[in-house]
Amino acid sequence: MGREAGERGAGGDATAAARHALAPVGSRPPAVLVVLAALLVAGTIVASVVGTLSLLRGPAVAGPPPPAAAAPPEIATPPSTPTTAAAEAAPTPAPTAAPPVPPADPRVVFQDPALRTLAEPFLAGPAVSCEQRPPAPDETESVACDLGGGRAAAFSRMIAPDAMRDRRQDIVLGRQARPGTVVSVRWRYVAGGTDIRAGIPAGKGDRGEGVRARYVDREGVPRLYFDQDATACTGALTLTRPSGNGRADLEELRTFWADPTA
Repeated sequence: MGREAGERGAGGDATAAARHALAPVGSRPPAVLVVLAALLVAGTIVASVVGTLSLLRGPAVAGPPPPAAAAPPEIATPPSTPTTAAAEAAPTPAPTAAPPVPPADPRVVFQDPALRTLAEPFLAGPAVSCEQRPPAPDETESVACDLGGGRAAAFSRMIAPDAMRDRRQDIVLGRQARPGTVVSVRWRYVAGGTDIRAGIPAGKGDRGEGVRARYVDREGVPRLYFDQDATACTGALTLTRPSGNGRADLEELRTFWADPTA
């Protein structure tokens, strides 16, 4: 009995399993449908959770907009510069200082009274102008003058009579002249004044004031030099527009030296 029961129980289970296996397929839900249903349910749950969190956080705060892309260097447009700015920025040239106007009376340029006295007869013309110039090492004062009429002069006072005689010797010996052009004599004032001068003929015993020498220098410029023993002052006259005839130019200088007002 017990064995039959056991066998019957086992057989019953087998019979039920067989029945289940033999049941029609359409009577059971397919496995794919079950999986799809599960995914649908899960997606619904996730969407509900996300929506709830979005409501709790409030509206999203928009971040700053991304910076605009810079233009490539080759197409970038340089800033425009007003044309008036360049004109306003241009430096203004400094005004050129005008040369000083010579004094109306050229005599005031001379500081040494003896030098002024020697030069004064030559300063009477309307076009005369004078100015101080740096003295040479053997001079105490030197003044250059434009006498007008194509003539110029330089008047100097030497530091000592010996310095004057050294300069005189260089002139008389022709060290600054073209060979054979030097003519020298002693000279004196005429009629007791200082306005007119004259050469002293050779053989006369009159010592006069000093030495006068005419010559054409190595550059072809006619010159007349004269000095004064008592004051160690010298004068030098020049033609600024020589004719090219040395003898005629030297005679013109002698005539002017003798009486500048004639």
